[in-house]
Amino acid sequence: MSENKNIFTPVEQVPRYKLVAQQIAELITSGQLAPESKMPTDRELVDLLGVSRATVREAIIALEITGYIENRFGAGAYVCGIPPAAGALSAVSGPGPFELLEARMVLEGEIAFLASQLITKKQLRYLEQCNIEMKREKVEVVSGGKSDQEFHVHIARATENTALIKMVSEFWRERTRLPMWVRMHRRIGDDTDILEQLVFEHETVVSALHARDAELAKETMQGHIASFGKSLLERWDGLEENQKEHVVPPSERLVRQLR
Repeated sequence: MSENKNIFTPVEQVPRYKLVAQQIAELITSGQLAPESKMPTDRELVDLLGVSRATVREAIIALEITGYIENRFGAGAYVCGIPPAAGALSAVSGPGPFELLEARMVLEGEIAFLASQLITKKQLRYLEQCNIEMKREKVEVVSGGKSDQEFHVHIARATENTALIKMVSEFWRERTRLPMWVRMHRRIGDDTDILEQLVFEHETVVSALHARDAELAKETMQGHIASFGKSLLERWDGLEENQKEHVVPPSERLVRQLR
């Protein structure tokens, strides 16, 4: 038995959505699905591939993320004119929504604590401008939009620590790499109350930073991320079991924090 140890390679558990995405990507790169052609509908793909609608939707998001297809408003999905480089789908991976959320609660709370002692008036004005811009954005954009991202990354910049800035920036990049992240954020974007709530929570963080109250800055930042986490958890609870496949579920400790 020991002689065979080096000749076997562990079998990778490939999510079904990725297998579907790979098959469609191969049809695109081979030209069988021509550039600029309209993609089959979700229902047609379900019938053709023999998988669930949830799997098809995850696959479509993965293909969008990597540049194989594009969604044209009101017209459906189309094959992109120029396909991405080979192996693009291998980049579609990363931590699950709740792993990333927990990491953000831990790290960004401490970043706000540190930033409260170093942030300048100019940086505070920039954060206030981010909140103004958020009020102008569409609801579906706000839950993962540029102004929201800039707000969080700019607080990290106030620490003058490049490692912390890079970590927060990476949090936001991860949100675009995993189809489950994208889908969960889109579901939250359907909530018309999310805009006012997010902006209000941002304003409480800015107030704590203005006051240079380190503990309050940490508390309000963690509370803000936890509030978003509660919305995420509600959407998670509403998903069918087959929609939760290959995603790390929320840990019991995180659920206790959010409820």
